[in-house]
Amino acid sequence: MLYLGVDIGGTFTDVVLHDRAAGRLVSAKVPTDYRDPIRGILAGKALLVDAGTAVAALSHATTLATNALLEGKLPRGALLTTRGFRDVLDIGRIQRPAEGIYDFTIDTPQPLIHRALRLEVAERVDAHGEVVTPLDEAALRAALAALKDADVAAVAIAFLFAFLNPVHETRAAEIVAEVLPGAFVSVSSTVSPEIREFERTSTTVIDALLKPIMTPYLSRLDGEVRRHGVAQVRIMMASGGLTAAALAARQPVTLVNSGPSAGVLAAANLGRAIGAPDLVTIDMGGTSLDIGVVANGRSVQKYESKVAGFPIRTPMIDVAAVAAGGGSIALVDALGYIQVDRESAGSEPGPACYGRGGARPTITDADLLLGRLSGQFGGRGGLALDLTAATRALERFIAVPLGLSPADAAAGVLRVIQARMVKMISANTLEKGLDIRALPLFVYGGAGPTHGVELAEAMGMRRAIVPYLAGNFSAVGLILSPLRWEVSRMVQAVASELPAARLTAVLAELDREARAKLAEAGADLGTVVTRWQAHMRYAGQSYDLAVDLGRPFAGALPDSTPAALVAAFHALHERRYAYRSDAEAIELVLVRVAAEGPETDYPAPQPPAIAPGAPATRPVFFTGVAGWRDAAVHDRRLLAPGAAILGPAVIEGEGSSALVPPGWSAAVDAYLNLDIRR
Repeated sequence: MLYLGVDIGGTFTDVVLHDRAAGRLVSAKVPTDYRDPIRGILAGKALLVDAGTAVAALSHATTLATNALLEGKLPRGALLTTRGFRDVLDIGRIQRPAEGIYDFTIDTPQPLIHRALRLEVAERVDAHGEVVTPLDEAALRAALAALKDADVAAVAIAFLFAFLNPVHETRAAEIVAEVLPGAFVSVSSTVSPEIREFERTSTTVIDALLKPIMTPYLSRLDGEVRRHGVAQVRIMMASGGLTAAALAARQPVTLVNSGPSAGVLAAANLGRAIGAPDLVTIDMGGTSLDIGVVANGRSVQKYESKVAGFPIRTPMIDVAAVAAGGGSIALVDALGYIQVDRESAGSEPGPACYGRGGARPTITDADLLLGRLSGQFGGRGGLALDLTAATRALERFIAVPLGLSPADAAAGVLRVIQARMVKMISANTLEKGLDIRALPLFVYGGAGPTHGVELAEAMGMRRAIVPYLAGNFSAVGLILSPLRWEVSRMVQAVASELPAARLTAVLAELDREARAKLAEAGADLGTVVTRWQAHMRYAGQSYDLAVDLGRPFAGALPDSTPAALVAAFHALHERRYAYRSDAEAIELVLVRVAAEGPETDYPAPQPPAIAPGAPATRPVFFTGVAGWRDAAVHDRRLLAPGAAILGPAVIEGEGSSALVPPGWSAAVDAYLNLDIRR
């Protein structure tokens, strides 16, 4: 009955243990080990689980795939594509990146596969899935033979219209396995069986190039933790569900941007439990601020994104990231202004106050100097924070160059980073048509509770929720998340003319495929629910909207389903774009099926057995009032349901410290959340 959640971040590895028999939640935080992340996992496990004690499952989110793509640390690969489409990665959408509209030094990134290693293959399938030109196997073998000396670790295969008929891709993959037996292979008809040639090819290439990185890591992880008493290893995917390590290794593109997914899932889970089905979530860790949305009790998804400038067309929870974390480095630019760099101090060397060799000032150093953090970063695996080192770093790099006191320099750093965060949160919610002023801001991450209520205040919001174990909240999400597998199929039909029986047949086939993957991951199929969506557009539009009727697939669709989809599409298009056109034909482009096991109900943490004493006080700088206030300091571990705290206050927990600004008050609910209201 013991379940572990492990979230490896840029600064800390967060570990949470859920004892389902006792209803107990405990957490640990250890510095991330960049040289061997698995060592950090085992170190965190050792803090929570006695040696020799069996663990039912370990669920894990990793940024390894994302970082490999961001840092460009990918192996050499080759691409097989239909004759005439060798340059699809270069041509792309013939668009410059948004940040390069006015800055001509910024351009789209170079393709991940060199042109010399992009091989054209004689074959052709038409737009109806019919074979026009058979695959020239002899020519393919000859071309592959030339790659034997090219040190190619992976081969991506993306043929024209393979999403309608994968026969040529399937055969080409078999030939690659014969000619280049050591190479990893990815085929677009499995990775992304959808329209849009550029995005489909890019996604397949990324999947192929990640396999030589993720396969050995996941294999070693599975072996290591099993030797330490863990029965199953489950990996978080970006779509918001868990799968077996072996399945994740077969399709590693699903792991890109998977790290933040568990936190948004946990927020949705907890929001349903406390009657808050609509939320804006922020996860501020050591490296980044991740922004998500929960609507009607479920996380909002997207189906295409860009990472390091490369498009990826796979389902993922819609999370936007901005370089703003506790480890973000502050500096003075050439014009004499305070800036916060996109670079993070990470865990090595970390902020100056960590005492691990870091000399440059960070957001954490500013928070410590301004009394917003205490010198003891609590919790298992926590560390002491050095105020002297933080002051020295801010003085040297910010205060002296600008002629300020260290405290004024730290306050300036916070104003700069908070302005960046407010801008990003506002932009990412406004473009979804949300008025966030009436919504709660759900705040977590090691640095999130220190800044979250002030961010809510700056955006006109009136409520913030800080969950128990906020500093390890994404790891909590990992132990709650369901097993899941998602598949899609092109349909391309006028929605009003599509018989419900045909749609039922497509969904039934996809349902069988997804459930087979869940069975492979060890799911109890009797508990699986199949959710589905239809991607639709007005005829002639380039892009589509995902329409969800909110009805799980149970084997047959009523005859009224196509009409219900049309009505729902009109309403969604109007809500998103303030426009609808009832006279235009609507196309159903593709359908998507997600088979999903049950989520674990959010556990109510055990209330404290010891009553708190009288709180201490200390001076704290609050950005909302731009000044210092004497704040009561509370130990969150001693706060029971029903406790009420009037700001200004600091509530220190394991791995995070929550600020209650002047004019705000906090109440502790049955789940030990801090419900903080203006």
